[in-house]
Amino acid sequence: MLFQQYGLINWLSFFPLYFSTKGDFVFDDSEAIVNNKDVTSKVWSDTFYNDFWGTNIKSNLSHKSYRPLTTLSFRLNYIISGEKLVATHFKVTNSICHTLCCILLLYVYQILVKRVQKCDNTCIIDISFIAAALFSVHPIHVEAILGIVGRADILATITFLISFIFYDKSMKYNNYTYIFLLTSVLLAGIAMLFKEYGITVLGFCIVYDVIINYGKMKRKTNIFKATLIRIIIVFLAGILLVNARWKIMGRTKPEFKPSDNPAAFANDTFTKVATFHYVYFLNFLILLWPQWLCYDWSMGCIQLIESKTDFRIIFIILLYLYGILLIRTLLRSNKGKSSQKLVLLAVSLLIIPFLPAANILFPVGFVIAERILYLPSAGYCLLVSIGFNKILNKKKYKNLTILAFILLIILNSSKAWERALDWQNEYNLFMSGLKVCPLNAKVRYNVAKVADARQNASWALTEYLEAIRLYPEYYQAMNNLANLLKKKKKFTKAEYYFKKAISVKRDFPAAWMNLGIVLAKQKRYNESLKAYKTALYYRQQYSDCLYNMGNLYLEMNDTNEARRSWSAAISYNQKHKFAWTNLIAMLDNMGQTERALEIIPEALSQLPNTPSLLFAVANIYGKINRFTEAEELFKNAIKLFDVKVKAVHYANLGVLYHRWKKIDLARDMYKRALQIDPTFKSAKKNLALLDK
Repeated sequence: MLFQQYGLINWLSFFPLYFSTKGDFVFDDSEAIVNNKDVTSKVWSDTFYNDFWGTNIKSNLSHKSYRPLTTLSFRLNYIISGEKLVATHFKVTNSICHTLCCILLLYVYQILVKRVQKCDNTCIIDISFIAAALFSVHPIHVEAILGIVGRADILATITFLISFIFYDKSMKYNNYTYIFLLTSVLLAGIAMLFKEYGITVLGFCIVYDVIINYGKMKRKTNIFKATLIRIIIVFLAGILLVNARWKIMGRTKPEFKPSDNPAAFANDTFTKVATFHYVYFLNFLILLWPQWLCYDWSMGCIQLIESKTDFRIIFIILLYLYGILLIRTLLRSNKGKSSQKLVLLAVSLLIIPFLPAANILFPVGFVIAERILYLPSAGYCLLVSIGFNKILNKKKYKNLTILAFILLIILNSSKAWERALDWQNEYNLFMSGLKVCPLNAKVRYNVAKVADARQNASWALTEYLEAIRLYPEYYQAMNNLANLLKKKKKFTKAEYYFKKAISVKRDFPAAWMNLGIVLAKQKRYNESLKAYKTALYYRQQYSDCLYNMGNLYLEMNDTNEARRSWSAAISYNQKHKFAWTNLIAMLDNMGQTERALEIIPEALSQLPNTPSLLFAVANIYGKINRFTEAEELFKNAIKLFDVKVKAVHYANLGVLYHRWKKIDLARDMYKRALQIDPTFKSAKKNLALLDK
């Protein structure tokens, strides 16, 4: 029977998500994995000096989320996948970790149930299995599983559970008591390196110890002393771990924006407190009824409670009324009853891991984050299973209760499967967010980005404007909107929005650079140069800005400054293909072939599969009669250009064959060029020369 339970939990936890593991890196995955150098770098030690997003942990720009072990797990995925970032492999790994977590949680539930059973030998009907089954299929967990950054929550929960298991072993008074206790403390520290709230296992262990031994401590002095020693050790260990974490952060708190957590920045105390308590209600609501799930709850998704007549205060009252009734039930009678102890443990498992996200000790950088509820939901599922157990003990409702449980599992599995489809790609995810939080400016902003990626400029334009309307200081949306207008050659409007973004955030180097590009397009070269220099003032090692500045200098016929700018861009980013290509092409056009030949080997070693660079180098090799090398580079470039190949590419290869006296091949290339562009004059002229 026990083996069947574990097998069923294994199946329940994996099956709803199995067909949804194929997908893309979405939302935060891009920043934490795709663009995080710590995941792909060969220097492993850097991970321990940077935050979860690859920024130095002591920097003022860091979010202070220190999770090096989770980042290392991403790196292992990268290595196992042949040093490739394959989203499906990451998602499958997360799903396997979730399954392992569910199996461990079943074992932990069994420990809790057995411990309280020993208090009065009350028979409890399969609470542990019911709770684990609910946890396995709860839709709230989809974000932690298929949103790959949620691995931090899963691994922290796994380590939390193992730490608790060792703490439970330390309570059994044998020769290994303190070894088990120290192992539990060590695992708590490791859990914190997966995600910060892993350390809350120490708080749960203290509460667990007190609840289990409360009656015994009154009767037996030795049990009281042993319990007190364990609690003191765990408490001191917790202080040391928190202090170490504070030191790693550089003894500075993260800096969040009002848009991340509006209530935390509210000036009115009533607004702040009431909104936070309403957020607690919403967290409990999406655990109870996970119908409204959204990947981002910031920026107006939840309006602040600014008035005492706001109808949402009723929900806060209901939440606390439930809490009061629960406490009253627990204190009413039969203090030692096992079900009451189990309820206390379930409530502790729900509340204690949630405390770091409760804005009590410090403000957090989010309003609601579904993956944060991954561990607290273990307590919620245990509470629900206790309720099922109470009804099951009343025989006349037994069949109906079993049917209700099966229906709940089916409904949750279906919702989890549906939610998993949302997390397959950013389009599905952002559109699902729009249904739940249409007033969220960030959701609108992200929808605009996917619309732009799908070449739907009018839709993107509408969504960017709506994002700015909802949040008038949304400078990132202004920047992206201006870039969209720039693509449509509406330079005056683009200039307006770039300047508006800068007026909100003056130290916004990307907006300064983009403003420089727009001004250059309007031939306002001096203003453009000033904008580029301002961007470089705020971000010195800004290779893209240096590249664009080089383009500007070239338009101003200042080839020396153009060369310096492109060389500087390359020094900061050795794989900047546009800077390499332009630099080599300019040297070629200026007749500085020797200087170009000096840097070509380095360029090719850095960018061996960049078609524009291969094409530029091939032109140079063709001019100095290195025909074989030029031919190979031209062919590779054309192959890499694929559907983006242009007439000029075939025409230049034709010129090479023409010089090489391979007339038939030259004729064929000129004809191919004219098939792409029948008006291409040089190809027509050269073909006519061949036919004379």
